[in-house]
Amino acid sequence: MCRFQSPLRHDTGAEATEAQCTAFDTSIVSRLRGNERIWAGFREIELRMLTAETLSAVIDVLSKDLPEFFPGVHAVSIAWSDPDYELTRLLEQESKTEPSSAFAALRTPLADEIPLDGPLLGAADPVSLQKFFPHATHRLQSIAVAPLILRGERVGSLNQASTDPRHFVPDAATDLLEHLAAVAAICIDNAVNRARLRRDGLTDMLTQVANRRFFDRRLREEVSQWWRRGGDLSCILVDLDCFKQINDQHGHQSGDLVLQEVARTLSKGLRASDVLARYGGEEFVLLLPEAGRARAVEIAERLRVAIAALSLTPTHGARIWVSASFGLACLAAGQRETLEDPGLWLLRQADQALYAAKAQGRNCVVVADF
Repeated sequence: MCRFQSPLRHDTGAEATEAQCTAFDTSIVSRLRGNERIWAGFREIELRMLTAETLSAVIDVLSKDLPEFFPGVHAVSIAWSDPDYELTRLLEQESKTEPSSAFAALRTPLADEIPLDGPLLGAADPVSLQKFFPHATHRLQSIAVAPLILRGERVGSLNQASTDPRHFVPDAATDLLEHLAAVAAICIDNAVNRARLRRDGLTDMLTQVANRRFFDRRLREEVSQWWRRGGDLSCILVDLDCFKQINDQHGHQSGDLVLQEVARTLSKGLRASDVLARYGGEEFVLLLPEAGRARAVEIAERLRVAIAALSLTPTHGARIWVSASFGLACLAAGQRETLEDPGLWLLRQADQALYAAKAQGRNCVVVADF
């Protein structure tokens, strides 16, 4: 990051020549213009952070835009206290890939990782480079580490590095760096809170899979896609067998454990386009785009066997065996001209098939007739 240059540093003397005065005036103008460019860069960075909608977007502004506005900065990273991997998971969900290399999740106590008071500037030591810039492509020579503070507590650090050994020096002014770090901490916190609201509003808190609200939205989207393009769209309703008995005999905490393990089992092996949601109570639903009847039956049978293989032992030691019944229905391309409400029809067919599975003795897969 560029350093402010004071326009007031001068030594005129009583006998300054006209040329010296002219040179001095030019120097003042040059420094003022340089400071103006620095302020303009800071304002633009702040504006971009404040308008960023996601956590990954805030990190991109710092890691990509900051070096663009300040050419002396060649690497930027954000370290954040993340002992429970929450921010790491949020970034994975936002990007659908590995989190940005500019984000460093801190698992150890912050006192061991970042400065206690103000920013630390100086030569780039190997430990700091490995900690904050493990993916750097430049030979970094100087570094600035500024603590990120929220509600009076350190939560991480904003880290910058340069290939110029004199760019970040211990005696440099740090006002702007501290200001940027303060704004960055607020913007990251706001982005995390927005992500939590989105996640909690569409996620079943017990099982951590999608809730019915999310499923209903995705069902409308997938039916619309099916209506335009044809193909197949399958739906599977899953209902745990004798779940009331599990709650009555082992307690509701054991019942919650069963629901969580079943949700994990159902989520294994699904494609990115598939949807798993808790539909209500002990019932789950899967939506499988571009999966015809044969493929959907294969998936349902595999999941049925996996659930039946579960053997859970809660804290009181009594073993719980679990099974589930599956009802399956499928929309095929040829039905587009015959159904007024394909989504409602699909759910009703799957529900009827589920009732049939219960009637046939449970722990089986039944496919709706269509």
